[in-house]
This record gives sequence, C-alpha cells and structure tokens, in this order.
Amino acid sequence: MAPHTSIDMLPTAGPGLIEAEPAQLLRAPITSTFYINRDCDEARRAFIERNLREAGVDAERIPAVEGLAVPRSQVQFFYDDDTQSSRLSPGEIGCYASHLMAASIVVDRGLEHALILEDDAEFSPEFAQSLENILASLPAGWDLVHLSGDPSHATKPVAHLEQSGTLVRYSRVPSGTVAYLISRTGAKKFLKHSMRYWPVDTDMRQPWRFGFEIYGVVPAVIQHNERFHSTIAKGPKGERSRLRRGLPKPSRHCWTGNPLHTPQAFYFNFRTLGPLWWLKCWLRNTHRRAERMLVWQARERKSFGV
Repeated sequence: MAPHTSIDMLPTAGPGLIEAEPAQLLRAPITSTFYINRDCDEARRAFIERNLREAGVDAERIPAVEGLAVPRSQVQFFYDDDTQSSRLSPGEIGCYASHLMAASIVVDRGLEHALILEDDAEFSPEFAQSLENILASLPAGWDLVHLSGDPSHATKPVAHLEQSGTLVRYSRVPSGTVAYLISRTGAKKFLKHSMRYWPVDTDMRQPWRFGFEIYGVVPAVIQHNERFHSTIAKGPKGERSRLRRGLPKPSRHCWTGNPLHTPQAFYFNFRTLGPLWWLKCWLRNTHRRAERMLVWQARERKSFGV
C-alpha cells in the first residue's frame, strides 16, 4: 500500500501555480492549447515547444504542481477531513492537481474547448489539420476526446476522419493523459468536488464517475515519447502505488478492487455503445482474451519443455 500523504506537509503558499505562460502566436488557433511542464524539466519543455512550433500550434505553458504543492482550492480533492491524509503518492497528487489546474483555466476563461498536453506528447507537423478534422466531426454534447494511446479493447466507429483515422466510442478507455481535448462542460464536470482515490490516468478511464461523454481517435494522433520516463515519484519499493487504494472490496467504487470493473462501467458502456455494439465489443474482447490466454499457455508449456 502506498504511504499516506499528510496534509500537514502542504506548503502555505504556492506562487506561480495557476498562471499559464503565453507562447508566441504561431497561427490562428483551432482551439486553445496548453501543455503541462514542471519548472525543473527543461529538456521536456524544449522538446514540446519545438514539436509545437513544427506543427504550427500556439500553446501556453502550465507550470506543473510539484508533489505536495497543491493549491488550497484543490485540497478537498485529495485530503480526507477525518484522516487528513491521502493514499495517493506526492507525485500522483502533483500530476492530478496539474490536470485540475488545466480544467480550471478552461472554465475560468470561458473557453469553448481546449487541447491539454503533457510535455512528453509527440505528434507530426500535420497534427493541426488532424485536430481541425476531429473538432469538425465531434457530435454535440461531447466532453472529452482521448488523443493518445491506441485502445487494447474493441471500439465502436462514430465518424470517419479525413486523413486522421476514425472517431470512436470505447468499450474501455486507454490509459494515459498525454493528450486530450476537453470542453468547458467537461472541465466543469471534472472539477466537481469528489475525493480522488486513483491517479488521474486511472480516473480518466472511468468516465462514468464524472458523467463524461467521451470519445477517442483510432489510430491515436499523439504518441508518448518513450525517451522521457515518468516523473511521478515511485514508492518505497521502486513501484508506483497500486490502483486499488485500500478501499473495501466490494465497495461502492468497485466490485473486485479494480475501478474499471463496476456496475456503473457496465451501464455506461451499454448506454454509449448501444445494445448491438455492446454485444459486438463484448464478443471481440472475449475473443482477444481467449487468444492471449492460449498464447500464454503455449509459452508456459514451452518454458517447461512440455
């Protein structure tokens, strides 16, 4: 279990935590774009700014929250009133708080929507055209569009994107928060007060928790640059803290301790996919699981010389 993070360790001030730093205007913006970057990560900043310039995308830098330097307005998201502690690690809190800051900027500025990037996002110079195609194809009422990471589970096609793949609904949202579009309505939903038990990339995979109308693009138009390793602090055993946060099992959050296996997840998928596509995705996912199991069994037999 990850060590608790005490609220007493929080600083009393956090200058420069919520101001976004303007970059040079490169072209008429398709949507407001922000990238999250820690002050100490200069190489990452140089990388993402070069990538943005090559794509002709104007962006603003959001100084990432450093570990426990959580803005006081966000304390209630992470710290329980009774225990005054959080089961998230300092690095996970800082990462989550940085994404909450991005959502706050969208709401405070009254932006219709925005593109949020982490500083290890990598994309082609033609990305701006892809983004324009995606925004033009989205149905009314969307909240969030996942742009990074190809799904490991079946998807339902929604619209063909010229030169950009397919707009889809997920049967399981891919992991990662490297890049996503968020609407002002989606940002408001994300900022509604609720305790955050899991890291932000896990919570983004639970759209039912926030009431998100979530979509994705296949293949992904933005990739994670593998040269940059995660900056989230690791636990005492050298591993990131687990997803299962020590909650009672079963609980109102999950059946099995896995936050992606819930009654809410089932109802959400059934509603967003529709009965026919829910069945198609279930059959495809079941087939893939069976294939993986057969491959695993074959490897086990080979390793034992059977």
